[in-house]
Amino acid sequence: MNYDQAETLLDEMLAPLPSRDFFADIGRAWREVKSGNDNPRRFLLGENPKHTILEAYRTHAETLDCHSITATLPPPPVRPASSAEDFQQLISSFHDRDYTVRVPDVTGLTPQLDRFGRALEYMLHQPVGSSVFWSRAGGKAVVHYDNRDNIIIQLEGRKRWFVSTEPPGLQNNWKQVGEPLPNVQQHRAVDVGPGDLIYIPRGTPHTVESTTESLHLSLLFVPLTLREAIIAALDYASDFERPFRETVVNRPGLDSLEELPGQVSAGLSRLVELSRSPDFVTNAMRHRSSRVIADLPPLEKQAGAAAVSVDMRVRHSPVAVAHLRHSGSVLDFSLPGGHIAIHPGVERELEFIAATPEFRVGDLPGAAGDDVKVALVNRLVAAGFLEPATD
Repeated sequence: MNYDQAETLLDEMLAPLPSRDFFADIGRAWREVKSGNDNPRRFLLGENPKHTILEAYRTHAETLDCHSITATLPPPPVRPASSAEDFQQLISSFHDRDYTVRVPDVTGLTPQLDRFGRALEYMLHQPVGSSVFWSRAGGKAVVHYDNRDNIIIQLEGRKRWFVSTEPPGLQNNWKQVGEPLPNVQQHRAVDVGPGDLIYIPRGTPHTVESTTESLHLSLLFVPLTLREAIIAALDYASDFERPFRETVVNRPGLDSLEELPGQVSAGLSRLVELSRSPDFVTNAMRHRSSRVIADLPPLEKQAGAAAVSVDMRVRHSPVAVAHLRHSGSVLDFSLPGGHIAIHPGVERELEFIAATPEFRVGDLPGAAGDDVKVALVNRLVAAGFLEPATD
């Protein structure tokens, strides 16, 4: 997946809101995007989202959690399910006690959701989580805010959202001790049906009520913040500035911190000095991006793939993304699941591979001979980044 493919996919899934407008709004204001039953995002979990969820009984039955503000009985225990029908009975047992069920980590259940999530991760250079909320008619949630930005896509049924019109709090991705409960005194109510989308920035109080039995998909992420950028700069500086890696406290206990304020101040001053260079900040962000991409779940590797030849056509695997940067005397080709260190003599070839969704091995640019091109592609096929283009 390259930039243009990711942008095209996001334009399709966010329509009629252009993806560039969506990214311009991140962290600033919540949005509603109305559509209809035929919008592609309505089918992110397939034609029948309930069936898709229930068929995941082997992997997801024991991961359920729930919420309710009206339940008078404790939730039933989570247990393994022996079939889709048994999984349905388990979910119904939660609904019978007035609980909404959350099914976490659903990204891997359909190829289309895999690609949508990966397109977001590619653009944001941040991981994206996913869950499905399955509610009975009349199900309600407590007033709360999420500590990650939330893209909500209605899959089945209807819900009414009550969202604060105050500026988002943008709270960090953890709760503060003693923090007061949020409220939605100043709010707007939004009714959503299948295919409709709501984007809610982190720290925006809201609640929701299911007007019918309902399934909605939630995609959660934290965009790049100034805090994250400063941390990236510090991490990058610590790779080549020894003082950032040196021990500052040699004795346990708070009584040994007398010298620490001066050391912290000196470290921050050095970081400020380094950050005045645009190249330093750019390199720090590239360094961060390579780690973020490598920390994504590993790509699936094909078993028994055909031997690579000069005349073979190959393509990016469906959720493959990459980040290429110089790292000392090698090129760091980051892909989901890790890093590949490669000789800089094939930089032009790697740039082409990362940017080109499908190509013939022999058409790779650069000075490398055919044997090197075949070896390079073979290595990326083995890593799951490339696959034979067989159709």
